[in-house]
Amino acid sequence: MELYFLRHGQGVPRSEWSEDDDKRPLTEEAAVAMAHATWALARLGVCPDVLLTSPLERAQQTAGIVASGLGLEDRLRTEGCLGKGFGMKQLRRLIRTHSRAGSIMLVGHNPEFGAIIHKLTGGHVVLGKGGLARVHLSARKSRSAELIWLLQADELVSLAHKNSAPSS
Repeated sequence: MELYFLRHGQGVPRSEWSEDDDKRPLTEEAAVAMAHATWALARLGVCPDVLLTSPLERAQQTAGIVASGLGLEDRLRTEGCLGKGFGMKQLRRLIRTHSRAGSIMLVGHNPEFGAIIHKLTGGHVVLGKGGLARVHLSARKSRSAELIWLLQADELVSLAHKNSAPSS
């Protein structure tokens, strides 16, 4: 099974937002960058069977842009557990729930994603806002996994504008 961990794009700065932080949206620049990044995902052949997102606004917007850009609107679901406090227990539940999927994209937050990737692979990763990590689970019930690639937001945008994409 392939797991894609997509961290939401850059949100409006907290200093400029007076409402509930869960409702803090993406910046306009981040929304445009995420649309460009989606082109890179298409070039890489990323087409998850299931697209699951945190209920927080900036993650919802990020997932919506990806779903629309890849034509996956019918595969998009909101999962409350992908919000604050997401951990291995919740990940195992999501994998069990979607056991027939060959690939799942999770749209959420740090530090949760970094901690989970570390637990799965043993690697310490820095997943910036708008960044994407691809992790291969060697067996659905196994805890062993391999980090296949890690692309930051600027790398995804750059890749979207190149003539050819690296093989996935």
